[in-house]
Amino acid sequence: MQQIIESKSRLGATALANQKMEVIRSIDYDAIGTTTGIPAGDLLESETVTVNTVPYTIHTFVQYADDAFDGRQGDSPADAIPTDYKRVRLTASWGAGGDNQSVVLFGNFSPNGVETSGGGGTLSINVLDASGSGVAGVTVHIVNGAAGVDVSATTDATGNITLPGAPVGTESYELTVSKSGYYGTKTYPSYPTSTYNPVDVHASVVADTLNQKTIVMDQYADITVRSRDPFGTTVPDISFAMTGGKILGTDPVTSSSVYEYNQNLSTNGSAIEDIADQSYGQYTLSASDARYKLYKLSPESTASDVFDALPGQVTTVDMILVDTQIGSVKVTVVNDEDDSPVAGATVHLTNTSLGYDATGTTDQYGMAYFPTALPELADGTYDMKVSATGFADENTAVTINSALETKMIRLNP
Repeated sequence: MQQIIESKSRLGATALANQKMEVIRSIDYDAIGTTTGIPAGDLLESETVTVNTVPYTIHTFVQYADDAFDGRQGDSPADAIPTDYKRVRLTASWGAGGDNQSVVLFGNFSPNGVETSGGGGTLSINVLDASGSGVAGVTVHIVNGAAGVDVSATTDATGNITLPGAPVGTESYELTVSKSGYYGTKTYPSYPTSTYNPVDVHASVVADTLNQKTIVMDQYADITVRSRDPFGTTVPDISFAMTGGKILGTDPVTSSSVYEYNQNLSTNGSAIEDIADQSYGQYTLSASDARYKLYKLSPESTASDVFDALPGQVTTVDMILVDTQIGSVKVTVVNDEDDSPVAGATVHLTNTSLGYDATGTTDQYGMAYFPTALPELADGTYDMKVSATGFADENTAVTINSALETKMIRLNP
């Protein structure tokens, strides 16, 4: 029964699309275009028609074609008139739409006589993923209020949309890109209209010129944050802040990055927080719990408090937290000449009277933590010896008093 219904709906959509195409064939060439599109014309971009109780959506997209026969605008020598003819794409859809519930027809329409310039310039939009490859099937919503443009188009197999005959305007084209399963993005006005210097500024079109605009988008990144202590025990209900992902722009004063994501979160009773459908990129975490401090993230990255979320994947990161209310010490070893961390340094912590003798090795951030295993360090003064290849040994002491102590060790080459 469902197959029969879908077959009838497809036949109805095909008939409607053919009927609409015949209407377009009957009107003047100059009128072929949508009322808010590029080129402008008399056709509606979207309309709803009900046939036999089935509602259909008819979407019309018209664009000038820059045919390779006489060269293209970006070639050498360049085609002086890139508006060779008009290409019409009609989509009749029903139900949820998509490939299974839509019919698409194409038609090319040539002017009477020789080709004539459509005026304006050519707006070429490229949508790339994080690797630099074109993203096909992206919906690009293009708005230029001053020119009356409000049209949606879809990128081709190379991730491109080319619109010859676009009205001239400086940063007047606002672009919004979207695709199912992808983190969408859009363009922004320049500073000071925006409070920062945007990465993706509104597009401009200069007359008789190929104007290229590139936008980067990629699949959603899903993030799972877990909270645990250095011994692998889960620590539930930890408040933390997370900032990062897509970079919107830079601060005009400090030149620091302005990120789209900036949220206060908390792990649950199972010490987990899932953050779905976010932008890929680098994120920074900071614990805001009164008792625990962030020691580092695992897996380790370029800094102890950052991680990279990859597109199309679930990125799991552990917040390793140190309890400030138990006897412990966090050691940071740096090069005295440039404050760079010294990885692989040996830290020997002893207290003869307490019978404590443990050795740790600094990680890539130059950090080591004691105790290396529970129980906590008993109160008292401990001797500490730090040694690393290429550096002079450093001997010092640290006093533990039922709380976390931090110790900075500077090694001389």
